[in-house]
Amino acid sequence: MHQRFRYNLALLTGLLLASTSLSAAVTGTVTHKSGPLQGCGVLAGQSAAVSGADGGFLLPAGEGLAAGTLRIDCKGFAPKFIDIQSADTALGNIELKRPNFILIVSDDQGWVQTSTQMDPADPETKSDYFRTPNIDSFFASGIKFTRGYSPGTYCMPTRRSIQVSHSPLRHAFNGASVEQWTSAYKELATIPKVLKDADPDYMTAHLGKWDLRYDDPDPAELGYDVSDGATGNGEGNVDAKKDERGRMDKSALNPSADPKVIFDLTRRTSEFMRQQVEADKPFFVQLSHYALHLAVYFKPETYEQVLGWEKVDKHFIPSVAAMLKDLDDGIGLLMKNIDELGIGDHTYIIFMADNGGRPTQNLEDGRVRERVNHPLSVGKHSIYEGGIRVPFAIIGPGLEAGSVITTAVSGVDILPTIADIVGSKLELGDIDGGSIKDLVYRDSDVVERPRPFLVFHDKSATVKATGAKGDSESALMQGDFK
Repeated sequence: MHQRFRYNLALLTGLLLASTSLSAAVTGTVTHKSGPLQGCGVLAGQSAAVSGADGGFLLPAGEGLAAGTLRIDCKGFAPKFIDIQSADTALGNIELKRPNFILIVSDDQGWVQTSTQMDPADPETKSDYFRTPNIDSFFASGIKFTRGYSPGTYCMPTRRSIQVSHSPLRHAFNGASVEQWTSAYKELATIPKVLKDADPDYMTAHLGKWDLRYDDPDPAELGYDVSDGATGNGEGNVDAKKDERGRMDKSALNPSADPKVIFDLTRRTSEFMRQQVEADKPFFVQLSHYALHLAVYFKPETYEQVLGWEKVDKHFIPSVAAMLKDLDDGIGLLMKNIDELGIGDHTYIIFMADNGGRPTQNLEDGRVRERVNHPLSVGKHSIYEGGIRVPFAIIGPGLEAGSVITTAVSGVDILPTIADIVGSKLELGDIDGGSIKDLVYRDSDVVERPRPFLVFHDKSATVKATGAKGDSESALMQGDFK
């Protein structure tokens, strides 16, 4: 596991990584497939350098140069880590790569609907029945955010917000007064536009549930190269075939064979990644799962398996447990495929849900199980914690595996984070999110946003006190206060 590093070179020079000094200078040349890279920061022990016009660097021998992990940082490229010892100080050409990005979005998955304890201090923040070993492994391999938030309280607002880093409060469907909002939305900076500004070689894909509704823009209109089209808010029980309108054919697949098309989505996401790796192109792919949305589908054999698990109080809902296990198996398969592609050293992977879990779940016998998001209040369609706090984690080069961050982060932070990492100069406009790059590399304990708070708003939200539909709910979150 890599040591924790900081991007700030002045701070890097004060970080001692190993106690064994090297008697010979460390030399190398930082390159990319396009040529040498100038201005890259290089650190080993307390010794630091910057690559020159030819990409070359030299770390002089001496007390500050220590054996251990050498780190190379260059704006727009994934950081590189090299283990150096006394016998291998002439490193030759060191090729950096543009970072890849994989965003995995689950649907309607509550904060406590994994078998990982989301808050290390609270044993009630894990499921007492659901088992998610692959999601647990994901959290253990990267940084877990105890306060990860979806921008919206249900599917569509969150999905629109992720693409452009705008709070749902700005969206016309929430009553915002935005002149020509439909056409204006398509002109905003989006994830594909940001990436292609940094490097036109970036390939981008959105697979699975799109559900931007309202004016129903197609992924291609936001800059995506590959997509399933404007797939809407369906249950996902379709195969990859398209109908005559170019949308997914929702009658082509038996849901019991591939519930919520979990495994078809995984296969096609893996194939997209493989194609880009073979073409030597950096990529972004958003895998938007239909599970665990509304109707419950699962493999029959999975359902039989979960029935054998111990009965408990809060989450004994075998049908949902089976669907979640199928989703977890799909995520495990995707991570295995990523590992086999050998791209882990320059790929960032984010996992989050589009909103909190449903406030109630139907049992097989017709009864309703309540308080399924406990210890959080309410659930989906509410700006209370149960509706917006979600499982949220990130894996990436140099990020400390198994670490925990308690600072609040949100889906609106994804766009500016990607822009920051790739060095995009595209004007992002008046966004609501901020880059979490410095946060995850421990340069900062806060996320710098245009405004010092996160905004949550939903015109159709459920009023907590009565359970009735209200005109709106809004919340501001700043630091530890909401």
